[in-house]
Amino acid sequence: MPIYLDHNAGAPLRAEAAGAISRLLAEAGGNPSSVHRAGQRSRRMLETARAQVAALVGAEPRQMVFTSGGTESNNLAIFGAITASSRRRKIISSEIEHSSILAPLAELERRGFEVARVAPDSDGRIDPARVLAAVDSETALITLGLANSEVGTIQDLAQLASTCHNSGALFHVDAAQAVGRIPVDVAALGCDLMTLSGHKLGAPAGIGALYVRDFAGIAPVGLGGPHESGKRAGTPNLLGAVAFGVAAEAAMSALDEESERINSVAMSLLNRLRETIPGLRLNGPLIGRLPNTLNLTFPGVLGESMLIALDLEGIEVSMGSACAAGAVEPSHVLRAMGRSAADARSSLRISLGWNNTAEEIDAVAKVITAVWRRVADAEPPSEVSAR
Repeated sequence: MPIYLDHNAGAPLRAEAAGAISRLLAEAGGNPSSVHRAGQRSRRMLETARAQVAALVGAEPRQMVFTSGGTESNNLAIFGAITASSRRRKIISSEIEHSSILAPLAELERRGFEVARVAPDSDGRIDPARVLAAVDSETALITLGLANSEVGTIQDLAQLASTCHNSGALFHVDAAQAVGRIPVDVAALGCDLMTLSGHKLGAPAGIGALYVRDFAGIAPVGLGGPHESGKRAGTPNLLGAVAFGVAAEAAMSALDEESERINSVAMSLLNRLRETIPGLRLNGPLIGRLPNTLNLTFPGVLGESMLIALDLEGIEVSMGSACAAGAVEPSHVLRAMGRSAADARSSLRISLGWNNTAEEIDAVAKVITAVWRRVADAEPPSEVSAR
């Protein structure tokens, strides 16, 4: 049985979500916008799910807009904020954001907008003072991730809100990786917009949400009917929303206990690998990091060689993003943190989740060490340093 350690890419479906999907399929619900009995039954299901997702971040149900996932939520936040802003032409972000933020910002830059990208420190932290220094009267939006998907660094974003609001800009937080893993509260962060993703915490892929603070002006980016309070046209994904709601409720009910358990298991794995792999390096901070995330540089090997060898042993992890040609590119996050291209190509991300056990991690520690030794012995040193 494979051991899945890629929860930051997508968590396995929770039993609660699978059960909710089965029940909804059996009931053959109607369109939530329809006025007949079946439609209104579906509407009640949708609104129950909205309340469950809102509770995960301390929001009001009316403030949650269901989307197709984190990518759409980020696009809606960014393009919606820019479209609603009549004249402002500046966006502030960082160099280590997810592609669903980087790509919209690159497109806006192509259209003539100014994009200020703040560099991180060597642990992947963004200095709030550098963000605040970039804010001016032209700033329409600040958009930043709460927790980095590759190295797990948790950012200190709460102090940005007052300056952002005083300047008239909107403040968007991508919390897709953080929600369900650490406590997240929209009021404490003071954000106007927040991205959530269902499949990161045990719902199926294809469902997400965007928190929109009351009176925060964003324009819809897709035209059609007046669904989701006029912010996102199209019949909502009822199946996904219901599963997202129960997965959010399950994650919230066990948040403190699971966070502590997963952190303990992850630290056990890190300590054991440090004992058996000389020169192993943790990318990101030891403290102030998502409890489930370990990004490790393995000396003397290529990350893709390790990944393939581990996959053959039934251990499923990940590394940098793949380009269209299928070659693995060095992580833009690690490069921005000052790692060399060679170190970035020698790094793997191990991300644990709700279904991983201490017994699994005991086995993983042994397998990873054995695979590293085998790959290091077989890997030509010149190839490792050259790539």
